[in-house]
Amino acid sequence: MKRSVATTGLVTSLILPFALPGAASAAPRAFEAAPSCVVMHESWRYTSAANNCADTVSVAVVYQDGATSPCRTLPPGAVSTVGEGYLGEHGHADHLAVCEPS
Repeated sequence: MKRSVATTGLVTSLILPFALPGAASAAPRAFEAAPSCVVMHESWRYTSAANNCADTVSVAVVYQDGATSPCRTLPPGAVSTVGEGYLGEHGHADHLAVCEPS
């Protein structure tokens, strides 16, 4: 009995450090909402954004399930596809958020 408890403790101590970083990275990222001059339009296939601001803005789509699209940079007056539509893997878009392009 002592050997199985010791083995279980050893296995747990070896596995636990590898399990923790994955759980931490699964936490949703917090994004500041995009300014109101950036307008989102969602269709079944794509989500697009129009930058009606005077400045360049980088935005990402935040979906209802908490997932985010890649960051897209839009100069003033630009309209671009910024994410998938509501039939995609993450469902409906919730809002646009400011992001840092990589």
